[in-house]
Amino acid sequence: MIKIGEFANIFDVSIKTLRLYDEKGLLSPDYIDIYTGYRYYDDESIKTMTKILILKDLGLSLQEIKNFKFEENDINEKVKEYEQKLKDISKNIHTLKSFTQTKGGIKNMKAFINDDIVIGKWKLLGISNTIKEAKDKKFIEDDDFKINELYLMPKGQEYWVIKWTKGFIYIKNNPCPYEIDNDIMYLSIIDPVNGKIGKYAVYEKQDSKEYTREEIQIKDDMNIEFIKDEKLIGTWKSVDFVETPKKFNPKEKSYKESLYLEKIIVSNDNDCIAIYNFNNANNTFNLKFTKNYIAELGAPNTLSKYEYLKIDNKDYISVEWKSGDYVYGKMINGYYILEKIN
Repeated sequence: MIKIGEFANIFDVSIKTLRLYDEKGLLSPDYIDIYTGYRYYDDESIKTMTKILILKDLGLSLQEIKNFKFEENDINEKVKEYEQKLKDISKNIHTLKSFTQTKGGIKNMKAFINDDIVIGKWKLLGISNTIKEAKDKKFIEDDDFKINELYLMPKGQEYWVIKWTKGFIYIKNNPCPYEIDNDIMYLSIIDPVNGKIGKYAVYEKQDSKEYTREEIQIKDDMNIEFIKDEKLIGTWKSVDFVETPKKFNPKEKSYKESLYLEKIIVSNDNDCIAIYNFNNANNTFNLKFTKNYIAELGAPNTLSKYEYLKIDNKDYISVEWKSGDYVYGKMINGYYILEKIN
């Protein structure tokens, strides 16, 4: 048995803290001397205290710690919560960094002013070089502008790379002026390099519904049967990010910057771990997979198809990268190429 003072010293906490934990129902002494009032703790108390401090370091409140059980369901739920927080933090960092990459930065942004007429869904009719051609519906073929649908939500709420205020739709923080005539929108597309109007996008209004982010997200059918893929077992390291798998050349990288997806590790027990690099640190996520697909690799509720490649006697896989471009824009903007290293 360990006296309360010694117990407090072991864990570098105060006696007052131990009394508080007893009061809150987190950790009670194993024995209290009825004559001296001394509190004593046993080996089981050491285990309980260790768990309390671990959860406290993870940021849980005392009430959350009291209710937390070190069981698989509780742990998995907490892991999912932290994974979502990491994704939210990553998005916030990306947004803040974008201010430094946009001409004028935050000074270039305008205060929100409502414009009821824009709220709802808009469908792209085509792209034109001039406003006259836009109004005459003379469109460019095979243009690379891919925002085929616009969802303009109340209060200018942001989704994907889109937000708005009266007179402007922000695309990747570039303020693009618009004008509307009989449910047809003429949107000036700003060249992010020179800050000038490059083209005009013509949209037709489909409805005036007040959409939410949840409603407009694309969600893949996640109810697929698990099929083991022995060939996928091992460690796969990202070596490139390409527009299409056919453009991968092991001797010449397409993507010159550091890769966000670092590795995918598949064990004999069918565990699939993805390691991402953001905030200058490696971040690990547990993913599900079945033969030909990895779930939620780039975004929630998505299935990324993978295919095997054999080049110069080396094994590779190409994996669809379904990020926000897919979730909100129906676009797969590239493929990770990963080499098997063991």
